[in-house]
Amino acid sequence: MKKASLVLFSILLLGLLGCEALNTENKKANSEDKIVKEDEEKTVKEDEEVKSLYTVDSYMKSVEENLEAKSETFISNIKELHKYTIYSKVELLDFVAFVDDPSEFNLSITMFSMDRQANEVFNEGKDSTIFAGSKGMIENVRYTHLLGNQTGDFWDFYEKNEEEINLAEKQAFATWVADCWKKADGQAITLPAYFSLHDDYESFDLKKNQWVTDDEKWSY
Repeated sequence: MKKASLVLFSILLLGLLGCEALNTENKKANSEDKIVKEDEEKTVKEDEEVKSLYTVDSYMKSVEENLEAKSETFISNIKELHKYTIYSKVELLDFVAFVDDPSEFNLSITMFSMDRQANEVFNEGKDSTIFAGSKGMIENVRYTHLLGNQTGDFWDFYEKNEEEINLAEKQAFATWVADCWKKADGQAITLPAYFSLHDDYESFDLKKNQWVTDDEKWSY
């Protein structure tokens, strides 16, 4: 009888130990599954964040936000123009945007003092208080930031929508410059002022807030 009880006790003990071991394994497996699930959810979220960039509207929203981040600097630089006496032979101010390497998404803007024949005007006198020539207004404005290692997907999107994006970027640049010009009280400068992309065929009239062709801007 005692022997039978001992055997039964041993069986029960082994069963309990087995259940405990099984529970431990199940908990471990559940914990590992939870970690895997969290990693998968994190990856999906990151992918969704990246993919959300791949519409023209969402891409342009990010461009506008990046430009806005540089507004304070640009406005401050435009305000400096009020301190200058501009050379009498200057007929207009031409703000030109340069994007040296489109894949870098870096924008720089230089202001040129021009005559109506599209010639740059320089100060021919010795008075250093008289301004004419060119002046860097802002440099290295990074208007797009690529996410992680998603450059391949981004360029696929960009190339498929390149024409629409280029037009939207151009308008965003002009709107940003015009807004900064207004906030810097640029209208107080009596000379006509324009913004354009380097080598483009049209310019944005900062006084009239409209696009004009080269024929309207210059008197060749």
